[in-house]
Amino acid sequence: MKQLLGVIGILMLAACGANGGSGSQPTEAHDYEAASERASEQLADQTYQEVAGSAECTEGCEGHDAGFEWAKENGITDPSECSGDSQSFIEGCQSYASTLETKTEEEVEEPSEEET
Repeated sequence: MKQLLGVIGILMLAACGANGGSGSQPTEAHDYEAASERASEQLADQTYQEVAGSAECTEGCEGHDAGFEWAKENGITDPSECSGDSQSFIEGCQSYASTLETKTEEEVEEPSEEET
């Protein structure tokens, strides 16, 4: 009986490896996470105005800048996670999250040289 359980265990481990369960191939979630990290690094030193342009601001960009920086500092990745008392703050936050999302998708579609 112990031998049979041992054989079953070995077969199960082999099957997991063959299906990529614990193999060395990166998963789609891992790829997206790595791409998101690279995209976040690209945006680390950028401001709202550099990404969206000052044409989006009607009266200065302080609120937009604040929302953009807050999203960056708090790891906001989804525009729907943005809220606040100021519409310009929300728009700045959404701009960061949308830009991060777009850059991440571009990274997933075109892997970096390190991954190829």
